[in-house]
Amino acid sequence: MKIIDLAIFQFAQVSIKDNYAFGFLKSLGEGIGFLVGPTFMIATVSVSFYLIIGAFRFLISGGDKEKIASARGMITHAIIAFIMLILLFLVVQFVPNFLGLKGFQIIKL
Repeated sequence: MKIIDLAIFQFAQVSIKDNYAFGFLKSLGEGIGFLVGPTFMIATVSVSFYLIIGAFRFLISGGDKEKIASARGMITHAIIAFIMLILLFLVVQFVPNFLGLKGFQIIKL
């Protein structure tokens, strides 16, 4: 059985700008950071609509216990989704700094 020589695994900095057709992106982190902002906006708008639909269903339930429970479930899920979005935003914003990665931030500090 042959032991794998770790010298064959070398890490090199690759310039995406020079080697691929993405002229405005300088690194993979910048490319991912470019997509994270719009993804958060789409998720936030979707959760907001879900919350509004749940609130509307709650208002038009007419006292029916099943409809009230369904609407309350939608509102609860929307609140949980908002909390998850906030936590994920904080992770994406600050964890790459601790790991020394550049270009992953949503808000440039």
